[in-house]
Amino acid sequence: MIDAVRYLVDNGIKWRAMPCDFPPWPRVYAFFARWRDAGLVAELHDRLREAVRRAEGRRAGRAPRGAAARTPRCSQ
Repeated sequence: MIDAVRYLVDNGIKWRAMPCDFPPWPRVYAFFARWRDAGLVAELHDRLREAVRRAEGRRAGRAPRGAAARTPRCSQ
């Protein structure tokens, strides 16, 4: 199921265009909706982001959001 959701996100397809290599799209969507509603999708995203940040030698904390994320950085 995770591979099916990752395929959907990576390729930007619609649920109904899910290849036949994966379970039927209504079943995949039902799992995704349950995970989303339980907060598991956000948890997975946060953990993956932290792992990437640690691997790059950066702090594992959350990235700035909103206006702080768009503030240009000047080097002088």
